[in-house]
Amino acid sequence: MVQRAVVIVCDSFSPPGLYFAKSMRATAVALAGALVAALLPACQSTSMAPTTPSAQTPTTTSASNISGTWNGTGSDSYSPELVTWVLTQSGTSVTGTVEFKPLDTADGSCASCHKVKKGTFSGTLSGSALSVAMNFPAGGDVPTPICVAGLNGTATVGDRRITATYSGTDTCEGLFADGRIELSRP
Repeated sequence: MVQRAVVIVCDSFSPPGLYFAKSMRATAVALAGALVAALLPACQSTSMAPTTPSAQTPTTTSASNISGTWNGTGSDSYSPELVTWVLTQSGTSVTGTVEFKPLDTADGSCASCHKVKKGTFSGTLSGSALSVAMNFPAGGDVPTPICVAGLNGTATVGDRRITATYSGTDTCEGLFADGRIELSRP
Protein backbone atom coordinates (compact mmCIF):
# COMPACT_ATOMS: atom_id res chain seq x y z
CA MET A 1 0.00 0.00 0.00
CA VAL A 2 1.35 3.41 -0.97
CA GLN A 3 0.63 6.36 1.29
CA ARG A 4 1.02 9.90 0.12
CA ALA A 5 1.41 13.06 2.10
CA VAL A 6 0.21 16.33 0.64
CA VAL A 7 2.70 19.05 1.29
CA ILE A 8 1.87 22.67 0.64
CA VAL A 9 4.94 24.67 -0.21
CA CYS A 10 4.92 28.29 0.88
CA ASP A 11 7.69 30.81 0.75
CA SER A 12 8.34 34.23 2.23
CA PHE A 13 6.44 35.89 -0.60
CA SER A 14 3.15 34.20 0.36
CA PRO A 15 0.24 36.38 1.48
CA PRO A 16 -0.05 36.77 5.27
CA GLY A 17 -3.19 34.59 5.38
CA LEU A 18 -1.16 31.54 4.42
CA TYR A 19 0.69 31.38 7.74
CA PHE A 20 -1.68 28.59 8.66
CA ALA A 21 -0.54 26.66 5.54
CA LYS A 22 3.12 27.04 6.59
CA SER A 23 2.41 25.58 10.01
CA MET A 24 0.46 22.78 8.31
CA ARG A 25 3.52 22.10 6.19
CA ALA A 26 5.70 21.78 9.27
CA THR A 27 3.14 19.42 10.81
CA ALA A 28 2.97 17.34 7.62
CA VAL A 29 6.76 17.05 7.46
CA ALA A 30 6.90 16.01 11.10
CA LEU A 31 4.16 13.39 10.56
CA ALA A 32 5.86 12.05 7.45
CA GLY A 33 9.11 11.70 9.36
CA ALA A 34 7.34 9.89 12.19
CA LEU A 35 5.63 7.60 9.71
CA VAL A 36 8.92 6.73 8.02
CA ALA A 37 10.57 6.08 11.38
CA ALA A 38 7.67 3.81 12.43
CA LEU A 39 7.62 1.83 9.16
CA LEU A 40 11.37 1.55 8.62
CA PRO A 41 11.85 -1.47 10.91
CA ALA A 42 8.98 -3.28 9.15
CA CYS A 43 10.54 -2.58 5.75
CA GLN A 44 13.84 -4.04 6.86
CA SER A 45 12.29 -7.39 7.70
CA THR A 46 10.12 -7.76 4.61
CA SER A 47 10.37 -6.36 1.15
CA MET A 48 7.59 -4.26 -0.29
CA ALA A 49 8.96 -4.72 -3.81
CA PRO A 50 7.47 -7.46 -5.94
CA THR A 51 9.56 -10.57 -5.92
CA THR A 52 10.60 -12.54 -8.93
CA PRO A 53 12.19 -15.94 -8.93
CA SER A 54 15.94 -15.57 -8.72
CA ALA A 55 17.97 -16.93 -11.57
CA GLN A 56 19.93 -20.03 -10.70
CA THR A 57 23.64 -19.43 -10.66
CA PRO A 58 25.20 -21.84 -13.11
CA THR A 59 27.47 -24.32 -11.43
CA THR A 60 30.85 -25.06 -12.83
CA THR A 61 31.00 -28.72 -13.57
CA SER A 62 33.36 -30.79 -15.56
CA ALA A 63 32.49 -31.10 -19.18
CA SER A 64 30.86 -34.38 -20.02
CA ASN A 65 33.16 -37.33 -19.67
CA ILE A 66 35.94 -36.93 -22.22
CA SER A 67 36.98 -40.57 -22.16
CA GLY A 68 37.44 -41.98 -25.64
CA THR A 69 39.41 -41.48 -28.83
CA TRP A 70 40.01 -37.96 -30.13
CA ASN A 71 41.51 -37.37 -33.60
CA GLY A 72 42.65 -34.24 -35.33
CA THR A 73 45.52 -32.12 -36.52
CA GLY A 74 48.12 -29.93 -34.96
CA SER A 75 51.03 -27.72 -35.80
CA ASP A 76 53.90 -26.05 -34.02
CA SER A 77 57.14 -24.22 -34.78
CA TYR A 78 58.58 -27.47 -36.12
CA SER A 79 55.88 -28.85 -38.46
CA PRO A 80 52.24 -29.91 -38.77
CA GLU A 81 51.07 -33.27 -37.47
CA LEU A 82 48.18 -35.69 -37.16
CA VAL A 83 47.20 -36.21 -33.52
CA THR A 84 45.34 -38.95 -31.66
CA TRP A 85 44.51 -38.86 -27.96
CA VAL A 86 42.98 -41.94 -26.31
CA LEU A 87 41.76 -40.67 -22.94
CA THR A 88 40.31 -42.10 -19.74
CA GLN A 89 38.69 -39.75 -17.25
CA SER A 90 38.24 -40.51 -13.56
CA GLY A 91 36.72 -37.52 -11.76
CA THR A 92 38.86 -34.56 -12.80
CA SER A 93 41.92 -36.70 -13.59
CA VAL A 94 42.53 -37.51 -17.25
CA THR A 95 45.13 -40.02 -18.43
CA GLY A 96 45.81 -41.88 -21.64
CA THR A 97 48.00 -42.18 -24.68
CA VAL A 98 48.98 -39.67 -27.34
CA GLU A 99 50.30 -40.27 -30.81
CA PHE A 100 51.74 -37.80 -33.31
CA LYS A 101 52.26 -38.64 -36.98
CA PRO A 102 53.55 -36.46 -39.80
CA LEU A 103 51.08 -35.34 -42.44
CA ASP A 104 53.22 -37.04 -45.09
CA THR A 105 55.39 -39.92 -43.85
CA ALA A 106 57.13 -40.24 -47.22
CA ASP A 107 58.16 -36.65 -47.90
CA GLY A 108 61.76 -37.25 -46.78
CA SER A 109 61.80 -34.33 -44.35
CA CYS A 110 63.00 -34.49 -40.78
CA ALA A 111 59.37 -34.10 -39.75
CA SER A 112 58.52 -37.35 -41.51
CA CYS A 113 60.65 -39.07 -38.84
CA HIS A 114 60.63 -36.77 -35.82
CA LYS A 115 56.86 -36.29 -35.77
CA VAL A 116 56.34 -40.02 -35.33
CA LYS A 117 55.84 -40.04 -31.56
CA LYS A 118 53.98 -42.28 -29.13
CA GLY A 119 53.62 -41.34 -25.51
CA THR A 120 51.47 -40.73 -22.48
CA PHE A 121 48.88 -38.08 -21.73
CA SER A 122 47.97 -36.68 -18.32
CA GLY A 123 45.87 -33.74 -17.30
CA THR A 124 43.30 -32.28 -14.94
CA LEU A 125 39.85 -31.18 -16.05
CA SER A 126 38.25 -28.17 -14.36
CA GLY A 127 35.02 -27.12 -15.99
CA SER A 128 35.93 -26.88 -19.66
CA ALA A 129 39.63 -26.22 -18.99
CA LEU A 130 42.04 -29.13 -19.33
CA SER A 131 45.71 -29.05 -18.39
CA VAL A 132 47.80 -30.99 -20.88
CA ALA A 133 51.03 -32.94 -20.35
CA MET A 134 52.25 -35.11 -23.22
CA ASN A 135 55.40 -37.12 -22.61
CA PHE A 136 57.19 -39.10 -25.30
CA PRO A 137 59.89 -41.34 -23.74
CA ALA A 138 62.90 -42.80 -25.49
CA GLY A 139 62.50 -46.20 -27.07
CA GLY A 140 59.58 -47.85 -28.71
CA ASP A 141 58.73 -48.53 -32.32
CA VAL A 142 59.38 -45.03 -33.66
CA PRO A 143 62.01 -43.90 -36.20
CA THR A 144 63.87 -41.81 -33.58
CA PRO A 145 63.86 -43.99 -30.43
CA ILE A 146 66.67 -42.02 -28.76
CA CYS A 147 64.64 -38.79 -28.64
CA VAL A 148 62.66 -37.74 -25.56
CA ALA A 149 59.99 -35.04 -25.79
CA GLY A 150 57.83 -33.28 -23.22
CA LEU A 151 55.00 -31.00 -24.32
CA ASN A 152 52.77 -29.07 -21.90
CA GLY A 153 49.84 -26.75 -22.37
CA THR A 154 46.17 -26.08 -21.87
CA ALA A 155 43.03 -27.11 -23.69
CA THR A 156 39.40 -26.11 -23.87
CA VAL A 157 36.87 -28.93 -23.99
CA GLY A 158 33.63 -28.39 -25.86
CA ASP A 159 30.91 -30.63 -27.13
CA ARG A 160 32.79 -33.22 -29.21
CA ARG A 161 35.73 -30.83 -29.66
CA ILE A 162 39.01 -30.06 -27.90
CA THR A 163 41.30 -27.19 -28.83
CA ALA A 164 44.74 -27.07 -27.22
CA THR A 165 47.91 -25.02 -27.18
CA TYR A 166 51.29 -26.40 -26.16
CA SER A 167 55.03 -25.89 -26.08
CA GLY A 168 57.95 -28.01 -24.96
CA THR A 169 61.24 -29.58 -25.88
CA ASP A 170 62.63 -32.59 -27.73
CA THR A 171 66.15 -33.87 -26.92
CA CYS A 172 66.84 -34.29 -30.65
CA GLU A 173 65.03 -31.32 -32.17
CA GLY A 174 65.08 -28.70 -29.42
CA LEU A 175 62.22 -26.28 -28.77
CA PHE A 176 58.62 -26.81 -29.86
CA ALA A 177 56.71 -23.51 -29.65
CA ASP A 178 53.33 -22.11 -30.69
CA GLY A 179 51.75 -25.57 -30.76
CA ARG A 180 48.05 -25.83 -31.56
CA ILE A 181 45.83 -28.90 -31.71
CA GLU A 182 42.23 -29.27 -32.93
CA LEU A 183 40.59 -32.59 -32.03
CA SER A 184 37.13 -34.05 -32.41
CA ARG A 185 35.39 -37.33 -31.79
CA PRO A 186 32.44 -38.98 -33.50
